[in-house]
Amino acid sequence: MRRMDRWLSEKPETQWEQSLMSGLHFASKVYAAGVRARAWAYRHGVFRRISVDAPLVSIGNVTVGGTGKTPFAVYLARRLQAQGRRPAIVSRGYLKEGRGLVVVSDGSSVLVGRRQAGDEPYLMARALPGVPVVVGPNRAVAATVATARFDPDIIVMDDGFQHLKVQRDLDVVVIDATNPFGNGMTLPRGILREPPNHLRRAGLLLLTRTDQSTDLDLLRDHLRTLNPTVPVVESVHRPASLRYYQHHDELGVETLAGSRVVALSSVGNPRAFERTLGDLGAQIVDAWRLPNHHAYRRGPLTDLTDRARDLGVEAIVTTEKDTVRFPPGFAFDVPVWVLAIELSVTAGEEHLSRIDRLGLAGI
Repeated sequence: MRRMDRWLSEKPETQWEQSLMSGLHFASKVYAAGVRARAWAYRHGVFRRISVDAPLVSIGNVTVGGTGKTPFAVYLARRLQAQGRRPAIVSRGYLKEGRGLVVVSDGSSVLVGRRQAGDEPYLMARALPGVPVVVGPNRAVAATVATARFDPDIIVMDDGFQHLKVQRDLDVVVIDATNPFGNGMTLPRGILREPPNHLRRAGLLLLTRTDQSTDLDLLRDHLRTLNPTVPVVESVHRPASLRYYQHHDELGVETLAGSRVVALSSVGNPRAFERTLGDLGAQIVDAWRLPNHHAYRRGPLTDLTDRARDLGVEAIVTTEKDTVRFPPGFAFDVPVWVLAIELSVTAGEEHLSRIDRLGLAGI
């Protein structure tokens, strides 16, 4: 019988591993207690929430790593634009240089580079002409600046589920169906930012990569026990395009069928990226998985290129997120192909109308 504990990690085998796991387990309990206390304080008004002068929808998750928040933020902003709305995006700008507020895009042009913006905000700014993008560690300030400067009629707050200081009209929580809760433990023992039962705060759940999940029915049932009334939207990550990194010429995703490639990624869910390549018919000779948000350097990249050449592959295939962190002007000696992914809703799209209507007169 399938059970939720299929998502739990293997038990430690040595005494040293047991001691380490015990320490991490204790630290996770302390962390979870702090998270619960903070949520209680905001819920009961001990900590004050800040409102902004525009309806605000938060997109977040309960785990670290790549659940698909950024593809959904792009999908949602485009959806709102198509309906004549004027969205703006605010984000933390994870790993950007400096801690101050930065306007990444004014809607007309991208104003700063990846280092000043952070990976995801920079990618969103490039993908969303007409949508202002503002980043800063204090999302309340970022949202206030976005509202005052660009007059949006709706704000999309990226990575906002734990940023309780900002009052929101709707919390959308994104869950990777291939690895929804990791080993079931909070940080640092597991990948959970907060306990799964905090999903009761969510107003909408978005499941991603549902086509790659082997336990989708089990996950649906479990989510109903955590929040019986929350609407659930299901989605997949679909390949949108394939191009050369070196000169940006389009290839077409069908080029991957039968091609011998190396998969190179430093994303939150590298296995999902590799699964997509395999589904497209690529023969993955080797897979190089680097830490999420890895800072690429010329020396190691040269070594990787040499290894790819020795393997005799047709190309190194990577993600758009990886390319923005390649050293500027680095000359790869083998072809590098960039696979772009977009989110596609497969079930429950009608529930997104709740977002479409936020802030409209008479709603």
